[in-house]
Amino acid sequence: MKTLVNNINDHVALSKENSKAFYDNLYDFLLQNEADVVDYQGLKLQSTPPLCPDCHSNHIVRNGKQKGIQNYLCRHCGRQFRITTGTFVYRMQKHQQMLEYIRCMVAGKSLRACAKEVGISLGTSFTWRHKILAALKSFDKNVNFFGIVEIDELLMDYSEKGRKYSSAKEMKQTLRQKPKKVAVLVATDRSGNILFRNTEDKKVRTEDIEKFLKPRINEDAVICTSAKSAFRHIRKSKIKHKEIVGTKKRKRGIYNTATVKAKSENFTKWIYGKFRGVATKYLQNYIMWYVVRSKYLSDEVISNTGRMLNLASSDRQAWYEYFKISKISYTV
Repeated sequence: MKTLVNNINDHVALSKENSKAFYDNLYDFLLQNEADVVDYQGLKLQSTPPLCPDCHSNHIVRNGKQKGIQNYLCRHCGRQFRITTGTFVYRMQKHQQMLEYIRCMVAGKSLRACAKEVGISLGTSFTWRHKILAALKSFDKNVNFFGIVEIDELLMDYSEKGRKYSSAKEMKQTLRQKPKKVAVLVATDRSGNILFRNTEDKKVRTEDIEKFLKPRINEDAVICTSAKSAFRHIRKSKIKHKEIVGTKKRKRGIYNTATVKAKSENFTKWIYGKFRGVATKYLQNYIMWYVVRSKYLSDEVISNTGRMLNLASSDRQAWYEYFKISKISYTV
């Protein structure tokens, strides 16, 4: 593993402006240093002390190296782990090619195009994309809403895209089923903050809204909703000190749900137009990709590559999240 910076303290102390410039140029920086994503994962670990992936203790000591990669030992539970354990590059065989894969991915190329350009199989391309997306999922904690907050329900098609049927009978039985919908809760404010939450149900419920909103909005927010039952009931919910404005109530014309409906429409066009729909079990991961594109990325592919790598490298539980979702099986 390469040493990317001479003084880690200077790197950690970078100002917000200098950090932004570093991430914008991260792709070129890694190429110039002949480094890859594992080398950068090591830099991230130097910036924030390692935690045990099992017990989350910070009582960690170095425990030698394996193939040039630093090992660690948890003094609390005895778990041995590496700098890549739990990250999106955990157990990755061709990590030297991942940087170029991220570049292709943020450029908007398809799974097949990414696989062909990077030199990997289509199956590996699919796996890599979903490991990266699993790493983005935790960034929903960074989204908060202020001022006028618009909320709505978006109904999306339930999908088992990519499912392999064991027989023709199973396929026919599945296709005869009535198409199902999955309710997605959508919220945005006038500052551009946006978040979608897959409720994994056929409609949004009042408790979904309460759980979603309470940690994300300040006491002075004005919530604009549609007239659906679940939204009407939040007037009596535990969300205090918020003024609820329904579709039939307007104040000087600024309280409405036009913005959130436009955001929902753009999202559905992106999902159904670019990907022709996604499997419902992966929907929240694609949602976070869309949110990250809106919140953190620009129009420049090279700068976006560095930013995406930095974001993906920040989550040390990404591999476990990916593994859990990938093992979800479909039922007839």
